[in-house]
Parts: sequence; C-alpha cells; structure tokens
Amino acid sequence: MKPYLPITVFLVLLASSVLSSWCCYESQCAFIQHEADRALSVTLRQQQSDVITPDTVAVYRNNIAIAEIRDTAAISVKTVMIDDRHATVIEADAGCSFLTVFGMSDQRLPASLLFLASLWATGMLWRRRRCPQAVPCPMNPGIRYGGLTYDREQGRFYTAEGMEIRFTPMQHRLMEMFFLSDTHVLTKQQICDALWPKKPDASDTLYTLVRRIKPLIERCSSLHVESERGRAYILTDKDADC
Repeated sequence: MKPYLPITVFLVLLASSVLSSWCCYESQCAFIQHEADRALSVTLRQQQSDVITPDTVAVYRNNIAIAEIRDTAAISVKTVMIDDRHATVIEADAGCSFLTVFGMSDQRLPASLLFLASLWATGMLWRRRRCPQAVPCPMNPGIRYGGLTYDREQGRFYTAEGMEIRFTPMQHRLMEMFFLSDTHVLTKQQICDALWPKKPDASDTLYTLVRRIKPLIERCSSLHVESERGRAYILTDKDADC
C-alpha cells in the first residue's frame, strides 16, 4: 500500500463528513425558513391586514408546524428600496440558533462518515504500531541472517522484500549487537554494559526490551530471540533449525 493512500482515505472521509454535515445544516435552515414564510403568509391572509400586533405574532406562531421554533419565531418589518422608492416589507424570522438548527438537521450520514474516518484513523495507528514503517532498500548486500539484512554503512535493517524496519534506538542497538556477533549470542552483562552502562541492575529493562522486540522481528523474518539459562540471549533462525 502506498504510504500516502491511508492518509488520503482518512482525509476524504473526514472532508465528506464535514461537507455532508454542512449540507444537512443548510437544508434544514432552508426548510425552517420556508415553514416560517408559509406561516406568515397564512397569518396575513387570516387577519387581512398588514398591521403587525401582538395578536398577529401569536397567530403566526400557532400557524408554525415546527414545534421547536414556535417560541423563537418572530415577525420583522423592514424598510427597503424598491425602484428608488422606500417600501415596507414584512419578513418571517425563525429566530433559531446554530445549535438548534444543527440539532434538528439529519446528521446520520455525516456521523456515519465521521465514525468511518475515526475507525480508519484507529486502524492506521494500530497498524503503525504493529508493523514497522517501510522504505525502499538500497542495493547493498550487508549482513544477512534469518531473512533480515543489516546495512553497516547506513546502519539500517531491511526485510527480505527490501523494506526498512524502523526500530526504536534501543531495539536498533540490540539488533546491531546481535548481527555484529559471529555467534549471534550475547550475554546479559554484555547487553546491559553496552546499553545502560550507568545503571547498576538493568535486568528488568533488558527483559522488557527483549519482550517488545520479539514480535516485531518475528513478523518480518524467521528470527527469534531465545534465553539461554537466564544468562544470555541468542538470536536464532527458526528456518535454519528446521
């Protein structure tokens, strides 16, 4: 999968969610305004007068079919210029806040798209943590062992498919020590002295480091880290043992 494709999919889903949400909001605004205009038109026909009184507003609100806007709906009288003349215009005003309209709009599709975007993002983060990032491997033989290649010049590890494995600094240093060892065997003391020279007892830290690096190398190679009687660690090739 191309590196930019997951980000592109996430952005498309997120943008689709935002756009569809805004369209639903605008559609609801238009519907509310249409209902307010209809109620005003019915009210003016009923009273057969252009004079706006408190009773007019009360009748106008009763004519509104949308219960959520009855208490906020109002009638405004404006003076506008029509053909170079001042004219009085009566307008219906729903008086809705953004949150009111948004709550009334159908946001099921935007919510579904947002959920998919969140799910996709979670999957990307999970995959990023579970699988090493990959970049093309240069044409360099390096040190090969168990399906991995260590390029000493660049200090990088590559899979058999030529993709780089991004270890943490401590994981990288441990793997480097294993590959530079002719026997691929390292004592606990060797590792602790190299990685944590100022720490009196780094046994627990070493155990955690080995525990976390095991599944990482096993997913992309035939290598496995074994413990030798609690005194040393061995990097073995499981395919070679078969």
